[in-house]
Amino acid sequence: MRRRFDTPPVDSSSLHRDGNNGGRSRSTVDWAAFLRRMERKKRLVGRSTNHAPPADYFGRATYSSFRLEGLDVNQQEVWESLGGGNGRPMLRSRQAQRMRNHAAILHHIEGDLRSGLPLRTEGVVRWYTGISAGLSTTGLDQAAEVRLGDVVRRINSPQMRIRAALREIAGTHAQLIADPLVPAFNGILARLLLRYHLGRCGLPAIIFDPEVDGKVRPVEEVVLRMVELLDGSFDALLGRGK
Repeated sequence: MRRRFDTPPVDSSSLHRDGNNGGRSRSTVDWAAFLRRMERKKRLVGRSTNHAPPADYFGRATYSSFRLEGLDVNQQEVWESLGGGNGRPMLRSRQAQRMRNHAAILHHIEGDLRSGLPLRTEGVVRWYTGISAGLSTTGLDQAAEVRLGDVVRRINSPQMRIRAALREIAGTHAQLIADPLVPAFNGILARLLLRYHLGRCGLPAIIFDPEVDGKVRPVEEVVLRMVELLDGSFDALLGRGK
């Protein structure tokens, strides 16, 4: 078994690098090429009988999301927290329980997406309760509940054209990161919502790299990053069928 959560390679052939930007490298998307490739990959994935993400996705996504939140975890701890068998401790730390709850939520999300179920506000509140593992003892205030309801409605009425969908998904995610919805574990909750939003638009899960994706990004940069990551996610799904 692998104990390392390796990041799939990224196909950046749809990105153009612009060096004339004050010494910084700025990327733009060749949308025509990218959209053709995404539509082709979506059709190929749609022909497969196995639409579930790779088995190591749940551990990789948990490790990445917790690290992005600034929590001190390592890959071995995530592996042991999510693992089964006689070797696992009967009593777990609160952090280990949060990681197990997070992976369980991801499994539940994938099942709901395959069944075509809409997202529910009360379900998102349960996610928050699960990842806080008892740390959060207060409910969401009225303003947060209104915002959450708006996000849920947006996710449940997805854009199906890929370019428009990516813009909407990136805008929602960037807003949730820049303006926290909940007092703790906001980034983790935002990335769970991101997965549901992608899935409702017929797109696979993506996993951010905690070493490079830790800063708050404007919407356009989030779109570019999602373009990079989606290629790798589709390739991982298609590679299992070879």
